Amino acid sequence: MLIRNFEGRKYRRTYVGGTKEKELETFLEVQGTKEDNSECDWLEYRRIFTSYFDDRLHVILSWRMLMIELSYVALILGVLAVKIPILLFTLIGLSVVFRLISFNFKQRQLRQARNYDIGLDITLTEINKQTGFNISKN
Repeated sequence: MLIRNFEGRKYRRTYVGGTKEKELETFLEVQGTKEDNSECDWLEYRRIFTSYFDDRLHVILSWRMLMIELSYVALILGVLAVKIPILLFTLIGLSVVFRLISFNFKQRQLRQARNYDIGLDITLTEINKQTGFNISKN
């Protein structure tokens, strides 16, 4: 499985080409029109593919980390509000909800990483077949 390192946080996805429509056009243009993908520019496809998945993984990871941090903040505030039971239970409940949301993001992250890994394996195999280049996953 691929291990990616991202710097900073990113909460919105950046589309290849600027919009969803342009991103789709770019992928279709690089793939070509033939059913057997014989017109596909595999090196350009790999570049766009990695950019696409890196961006998706970065956004998911950023949201996951935010939910974990909010969970800790709510838990600490709940402990500080131990004298006010309604506030204590509300904040602890909120902490649990944030933790569950972060778990959901973790599952998405794992699913996207698996898809990324499989897609990259296929792309690199095709590049090797067509050009003879052995390119690493990273």
